[in-house]
Amino acid sequence: MMRDIIIPNRLGTAIRRAAFNSGEEAGAWLLFRRAVIGEDPWTKKPRERLILSDVLPFDGEDIASASPTHLTVRTSSFVRTLKYANDNRYNVGFLHGHPCGTAAFSVRDDENELALFNAARNRNGPDACLVSVLATSGGRLLARIWQGSTHPDPSRLLETGQRIALWSDHTDKASPDLDRQARVFGETFNATLRNLSCLVVGAGGTGSPLAVMLARSGMGRIAVVDHDVVESTNLHRLYGATQSDIGRHKAEVLAAHINEFGLPTKAMPLVRNLLDPECRDALKSADVVFCATDDHASRMLLNRFAVFYEIPVFDIGIAVAGDQGNRRRDMTGRVTRLHSGAPCLLCRGIIDPVRAREDELRKRAPDEYADQRREGYILGGGEPEPAFIGMTTSVACLAMDEFAQAISEFRGPDGHALQRLRRFHIPEDRRTGGRSDNNCPICGQTDYWGRGDVVPFLDRIG
Repeated sequence: MMRDIIIPNRLGTAIRRAAFNSGEEAGAWLLFRRAVIGEDPWTKKPRERLILSDVLPFDGEDIASASPTHLTVRTSSFVRTLKYANDNRYNVGFLHGHPCGTAAFSVRDDENELALFNAARNRNGPDACLVSVLATSGGRLLARIWQGSTHPDPSRLLETGQRIALWSDHTDKASPDLDRQARVFGETFNATLRNLSCLVVGAGGTGSPLAVMLARSGMGRIAVVDHDVVESTNLHRLYGATQSDIGRHKAEVLAAHINEFGLPTKAMPLVRNLLDPECRDALKSADVVFCATDDHASRMLLNRFAVFYEIPVFDIGIAVAGDQGNRRRDMTGRVTRLHSGAPCLLCRGIIDPVRAREDELRKRAPDEYADQRREGYILGGGEPEPAFIGMTTSVACLAMDEFAQAISEFRGPDGHALQRLRRFHIPEDRRTGGRSDNNCPICGQTDYWGRGDVVPFLDRIG
């Protein structure tokens, strides 16, 4: 089973703090939740992601001895952690630091971790694995997984949240043709994009330019989710669509357009509604998700997904409102960052649970939806939203800016925006904050953060 590791930023900070103690090696036990992927949409192979859920720093009773070049932990401490992990369905990890700056696992690390791995299998069964994370003095994180052999497998480690960082010694090289991009964002930016997978939900006026820009910037793998078809009224906004594409699925048209570039990016269509269970493997395989749909039900699902799986979501929207005489009094584009610790779309008032229920009903039971609308239980619906290609493209560019900031911090570490608004009618840009409702189960409490797989999916009915 191929496995990789996800560490949310807030626990990445805790890891780096726990790994060092006044110049001596220190560390912690790590607890991971699981995300099982039946088939990765790009490799067509099964995978598993281990999501860091808790960091248990060693205290004086856990450590038998320590120095700047070694760390010995008492067996009793590990056995207690294994029991707790087995009883609560966690995977166990071992963290330590190298204060002397050695950015690699040592021979002593190999010997000690093999002993821990054997103890884990003896205590928790032959399917138990051991995650090992090494923190260097420069802030770099290295990871490997012991699973079923006497040698560990190097693991890809993705740090997510406000900042997105990919830590791996086994990465595909970025195209040298992207040198000018590296001159803007630094040397690691292109390599990071080359080794990321993303999901673009919605192939319309916002999603299509966004997907094209992601591909041309060097994103490694893109999956486009959309079940709608191209119509004549779409052609003014859809990138890659022509008159001959009318009647074809938007996702297929956009993916084919990207693959014709001849660039290393691999694009694939998913002609599905995001709510379909068949989309779950693609969701759980993505390193980042861009939501470019006006469907409240899809947004409601992604609102939960971002915190359950610690996968960052960039939610993108545009609203155009007018009054009598067709004078437009509000034209606002928006990009909202969703991750654990950030206010969610419910707390911001961006998604309406009633509208979400209606959207889901329309997808799952179209006849019942039509009956309820006819009888007046559902108001509105069916009217096309105002749109203009300059505005939809501009909001896609806004999302690209925030994504570039998450990877490179080109604005500096304080340059992140949980939400940005572009008000076309004034015009001005705003960076807005937001507050979580303490009673909100998504962002006000931590029960769902990093939970991974649960039944039902995302602990939601339907």
